[in-house]
Amino acid sequence: MTRPVLLLLPALLAIQGCQKEPGEGGKAELRGRIYVVEYNENTGQATGNEYFAADSRVYIVYGDNDHFDDDTRTGPDGLYVFSWLRKGSYTVFAYSECPTCPGRQEARSVTVEIEDKREVLEAPTITVEDWR
Repeated sequence: MTRPVLLLLPALLAIQGCQKEPGEGGKAELRGRIYVVEYNENTGQATGNEYFAADSRVYIVYGDNDHFDDDTRTGPDGLYVFSWLRKGSYTVFAYSECPTCPGRQEARSVTVEIEDKREVLEAPTITVEDWR
């Protein structure tokens, strides 16, 4: 009776090993935009200048990793795209200026779930601050 169980164990382990983690290697796409709101450092007030960020660096974290896995830059319209992703959870972030934060920066992020292997997912816009 133990022999069939021993033969079945490698098959079960092989099936479990085939489950893919979030990351590259799929056919899904994640896209979004980075939006900038300018502030006057002397007054602490918004200047009224707001726009989509061109050539801004954006980072992506696959699953529950504790570091970023890839990065890209936004186009002239503030759009970023991460292609060839598998199903799973992703966190996308960009750095915002923050005059009271250590290093004068803080991460602004959104977490999304790709549920279909060919999904094109539009992430919520990330708003960052620019203090001048």
